[in-house]
This record gives sequence, C-alpha cells and structure tokens, in this order.
Amino acid sequence: MNLFTLLEPKKKTNNIIYNSPHSGEKFPKDFFDTIAIDKGILLSSGDSFVDQLFEEACQNGSVLMSNVFSRSYVDTNREAFELDPNMFSGEITETLNDKSAKVRMGFGSIAKYAFTRQKIYKEKIPFPLAIKRLEDYYFPIHNQLNNLLTADFDHFGYSLLIDCHSMPSYEFLGQLSHTSLQPDIIIGDRFGRSCHPAVTDYLMTYFQDNDFNVANNLPFAGGFNTVNYGEPEKKHHAVQIEIKKSLYMDEVSRMPNENFNRLRKIMGVLSCQLNNDIMTLVS
Repeated sequence: MNLFTLLEPKKKTNNIIYNSPHSGEKFPKDFFDTIAIDKGILLSSGDSFVDQLFEEACQNGSVLMSNVFSRSYVDTNREAFELDPNMFSGEITETLNDKSAKVRMGFGSIAKYAFTRQKIYKEKIPFPLAIKRLEDYYFPIHNQLNNLLTADFDHFGYSLLIDCHSMPSYEFLGQLSHTSLQPDIIIGDRFGRSCHPAVTDYLMTYFQDNDFNVANNLPFAGGFNTVNYGEPEKKHHAVQIEIKKSLYMDEVSRMPNENFNRLRKIMGVLSCQLNNDIMTLVS
C-alpha cells in the first residue's frame, strides 16, 4: 500500500504545505480479521473527501499531501506513543503518553474506539505488532511531512503547514438539542502559539467573507501536527482548518453533496490568494 499521495505544482511559488492526514480510507487486508466493528463506522471516523476539497492548491504553487490509509488504523495527528496500554498484550517496551485527553477518549495514535464509542478490536494487540504498525505507517509520514516543510525553507524563509480536517455535524451526532450554533469552520492555532496571528486573522476573515460561521480554537485548537510543526518564532507556522462535514457531504451515505463543488472552489480561491499574500502575512 502506498502511504500517501503527493500533488505538487509545476512551479513551487510558496512554502505552504496542505496536509490531509485523515482523508485516507484504506486498510491492510488482515486488519479486518482483528476488528469487532463495521468498516463503514470506521470510515465515518475519518475526513472523507477533504483532500479533494484542497486539490487546487497544487495549481497555485503549493503542495498537497494526503494519507492513503485510514486514521482508524494509524492516526498520524497524534504523538507516536500516545497510546492506551490496556489495548496491548505483552511487554510495553516504550514510554507511553497514556494520560493525554485523546487517549482518555480512546483516540490515540492507534485508536481504541470509533466515534460511536464502540470498541474497534476483538482482543488486545501484541505490543510488538503495534510498534511495527507505527514503524511502517506513522514514522514514514512524519519523515515525508518534515522533508516537505524544510526542503525549501531557506529559499522562502518560512514554512506554513495547513492541516485540513472535517468534523461531524451536530445533527449527525444526534445532538439536535445542542444549545449553541455549530461553527461551519474552525481555525485552530493553539491559541496563538502555532502560527503568526496575521495568518489566523486572514483565514478567519476569508471564510467569514464567504458567509461561513467561523470560530477560533474552540472546540478544536489543533492536534499534534499543529503543535509539532508550529514554531512561529522560527518562521515555522502551522494552522488547522476544521470543516463541518454537512457543508460538503451526506454524512449517512458518505457521498459528496450538491455543495461540494462550491466549497472546493472556495478552497481553491483561498490557495490562490494565500499564494499571493503569504509573504506579507509571515514577514
């Protein structure tokens, strides 16, 4: 299995890397022998079609990287060893970050639960197999992503990672009585720690100008990728864009809806404008 797809421009005119770590939907064949849950539920935990929404970025001087495998197999937007030790059999030979909020929720780098709170696995995973899974899937992704962000850093003088995600609608989750309006778009910058505030303001203004309800950091401030690759004081910027799924897809059938092409165009225009304006934002 190829681990990722890479869409690169004919001429790179910026150092903006769009990354979609959760849009992949492939699993190794032997994975299905180990699970106690329907494949469709696992796929609903991912970010279906998000990579397609940002495909035009490569026509505007940027790179788009997308994981091919499902986040339910390995989630690269976590620390490598952000794991629940109760999931594994045999000796735990690594120091685990088992106290994080994501692990407590069951969503470590190897997830314990689907979004429905159903257990994924029939039985415990031998820890050596978990290590091999990380070695084969997790670490190569981060090696590639780090290479993309650093290869032309000296030439451009900055890097900007835009981590692209989607979130279930309240309606799909059955939260019809939720008291607050769900944002359409959430821009996460770790509360100002992962990128220049001008980048955050630019993105929020762009989506607001396109009539979206936009929030900043709540409830999603950015995951491991945003934390790990965002050092604005060193000109390494990282920001997360979280998109409400019902804006572009039918969450039950998991198919694009009638608004998909409109949203894809909006993301394409964004990549074009960022290509033109990025130097003024990060200088």
